[in-house]
Amino acid sequence: TVMASAYFFLLICATLVLVHLATSRAIPVSPTKVGSGEETYYDPPEPINPMGRMMQKAYNLSIPMDAIIACELRNAAACPSPSADGTHRCVNIGDICDHRPQCPGEEDETPVICFFHEMRLREITRLRNYAIALFRIPPNIPRRNSQRIHGY
Repeated sequence: TVMASAYFFLLICATLVLVHLATSRAIPVSPTKVGSGEETYYDPPEPINPMGRMMQKAYNLSIPMDAIIACELRNAAACPSPSADGTHRCVNIGDICDHRPQCPGEEDETPVICFFHEMRLREITRLRNYAIALFRIPPNIPRRNSQRIHGY
């Protein structure tokens, strides 16, 4: 039953994530300076959005850290290529790999990013299906004679 509770908790979390991702849109962000001088160091207490970090690593760390931070605060990923005005757009996680490019260089639709994004979505779907199967109640559960319904 502990394992069943853990799967149920993961199902609830996955559902909340999917609902949040389904309601997202791309947001332009103007980068702000973090640190002093040429330094742009930032050490967040915990990564908010692993997809944004993955996009940063996939594109040779070309995204400025301040753009990553600004996008993470919106639960989004920063585009590696800047817009015409020099800003890095934030793409919400639900808009990545949706066959409609939001990034100026269309990086949010590349096979490198979409492979991992779709693999993660498949794992969430598999977990959800397993949890549903685990909690499905058989229609005819035999009751013991000592069990009473509604106190009768």
